[in-house]
Amino acid sequence: DALRKVLHSRTPRAARRKELRPAAVLIPLVSTPENLQLLLTRRASNLRRQPGDISFPGGAIDAADPNPLVAALRESEEEVGLLRSDVVVLGQMDEHETVTGFRITPFVGAVKGPYRFQPNHEVAELIWVPLTVLRQPGLLKIEHRRYKGETIPVYHYLYKGYDIWGITGRIIKELLDLIPEKPPTT
Repeated sequence: DALRKVLHSRTPRAARRKELRPAAVLIPLVSTPENLQLLLTRRASNLRRQPGDISFPGGAIDAADPNPLVAALRESEEEVGLLRSDVVVLGQMDEHETVTGFRITPFVGAVKGPYRFQPNHEVAELIWVPLTVLRQPGLLKIEHRRYKGETIPVYHYLYKGYDIWGITGRIIKELLDLIPEKPPTT
């Protein structure tokens, strides 16, 4: 409830470059008896775009999608078997531009666990990360890279042998900055 209030009290920032290909992702927060878990996917190694990368369920917005939220929910259903009716949408986060040419609109959704996810061929693995773990000292490493004349921070969350970075790391950093130190309950 706290996260929903924060997301609804702000206007999400739009990306500067509207010419980028629009995409949308869902940030599934799955409640378990022990904690709140972030669901990520490791993309299959045979995919053309970002094979093996860790990401949120989502993808390009199709012409048939009336808006980014519908696209995020559709893609989540296709990729991990998360039914739209089982997601309580908490709100939208800022749009993000990627170096690969996408303009991504992320949405946060609460899912009551346990849930029987069914990944499709695009997903090699489901990765569960407790929100509280993401705040542990030493888990976040920040690298600075030059891109188009600017120095940008690249956030790496090093968790159980996974390097969660790039746009996924940036979105996680924004999410953690938005929520109170104590994880929200759903």
